[in-house]
Amino acid sequence: MTDQTVQPGCPILFMPDALRFLTIMVRLFIAIEIPEEIRSQYAEAQEMIRSSRARLTMVHPPDMHITIRFIGEVEGSRLPSITAALQAVKGAPFTLDLGSITLNSPRSPRVIWGDVHDPGDCNTLAAAIEKALVPLGIPAEGRRFRPHITLARVRQSHPDIFEEVAGISNSCSGSFPVDRFVLKKSELTPQGPIYTDLLEVRL
Repeated sequence: MTDQTVQPGCPILFMPDALRFLTIMVRLFIAIEIPEEIRSQYAEAQEMIRSSRARLTMVHPPDMHITIRFIGEVEGSRLPSITAALQAVKGAPFTLDLGSITLNSPRSPRVIWGDVHDPGDCNTLAAAIEKALVPLGIPAEGRRFRPHITLARVRQSHPDIFEEVAGISNSCSGSFPVDRFVLKKSELTPQGPIYTDLLEVRL
């Protein structure tokens, strides 16, 4: 559930009510937004697997995105330095193609996601963002970056989930341009996460 957004390139300190973020812990991640027409395809795919006997938590379609870097909880007082570092990241626009819908693991599935075919540009952007954050004390990721779009989380698996996901594997297709990335604050609630856009950086 999206809370509020900030104008492109607007620093955190000029956001409405921004000062309240500077005195609390904030949970942050960096994402690529996906177009509405792509989210609509995935929403239709979600409907096709609701009959599964697995216990699933669907991602609200407006919240679908590609996570470039999960930062986690940091002191709000660090936001100005984080936003300044991200604004200095340089890159060029690129295009991503949708792949198949699959499970993250064939043995113990926890996530249903849409694969994204990356010719290398998305990995390059992720590496540039990571390089900008490491000097701020945000450690590098220990795992390989794999761009994907999460459709659902598997809270309790059932054997039928494999057949259900196979049935929607090739149900989404298309490509979309990427010309920016967004720093988001995530607030976890019983009704689901609430995302607030803190900074948008154009490529």
